[in-house]
Amino acid sequence: MTDYSIKRFSKYTDDELIARVQDYAKQVERQFVSVAAFSAATGISEATVTNHFGTWHTFCAKAGLAPRYQRAASRAGLFDNLDRVWQALGRQPRNKEMKQPLSAISFSRYRKEFRASWYRICLEFLAYRSGASVSDIQQDTSLDATASIALPFRAARRGISLSLRYEVLKRDNFRCVKCGKSPALTQGVVLHVDHNRAWANGGETVISNLQTLCSDCNLGKSNKHDG
Repeated sequence: MTDYSIKRFSKYTDDELIARVQDYAKQVERQFVSVAAFSAATGISEATVTNHFGTWHTFCAKAGLAPRYQRAASRAGLFDNLDRVWQALGRQPRNKEMKQPLSAISFSRYRKEFRASWYRICLEFLAYRSGASVSDIQQDTSLDATASIALPFRAARRGISLSLRYEVLKRDNFRCVKCGKSPALTQGVVLHVDHNRAWANGGETVISNLQTLCSDCNLGKSNKHDG
């Protein structure tokens, strides 16, 4: 194993510094490393690195790591990053959590791109993944907000929260559970999160009673019940 003890009379070589940051990244299980975290953990200053490589960016690039937040990201890239953070947390991220080491893209980059609240950005993300419109998701989320007051015996309100909607879509692999269609594979497919047992018939808004249906299968289900 390489000896990384502090050297008083000799400098680190380029290869030693690269090996050190690679070892640190592996130890903390990160694909990107901040200079502050690296310096605090190893005692190697940013000045030492820049004396060898010019910039922290160049140093990390040579080590095969991401040095800072990703800045040049498309909307699809921003949504993909949000998806990774959402899955890592197991819940809807808060805007203040969109930072390293959890997120490769900062919240300020999202705010600059969308010029909207974090809630609105999460709405647009779910619209992107499901093919549905933002207005339809928003309406479904706030549906019957007073139902729990009018019907206190119900365990949950009818509206489906963003967090629960994502949980159902992810469980069903962002595909219709009836026909298998996905907006990622077929243009024009719109996914709905539907109550298996209708809320009006006593079905609760819980994950075990929710399913992902495309608009065609959901309409067919409604027609069947109507008949």
